[in-house]
Amino acid sequence: MTLRKTGTRRVSTDPAPGSDPTPQAGRADAPVRAAEDADESWGDRPRTSEGPNDARLKQDVPPHWS
Repeated sequence: MTLRKTGTRRVSTDPAPGSDPTPQAGRADAPVRAAEDADESWGDRPRTSEGPNDARLKQDVPPHWS
């Protein structure tokens, strides 16, 4: 393992074998959400349409969200 000093208090190590050392947010071709972050990955059913309360929730946002 190689340690590299990157700043005043941080140290960087070599990436684990077989991993991608570049973060997803930094790549233009990366998806917005990782596959394991999808609702289906956690056993939820995919959302096919809006529910009966979705329109009201979108309309009634708190003032600090505007």
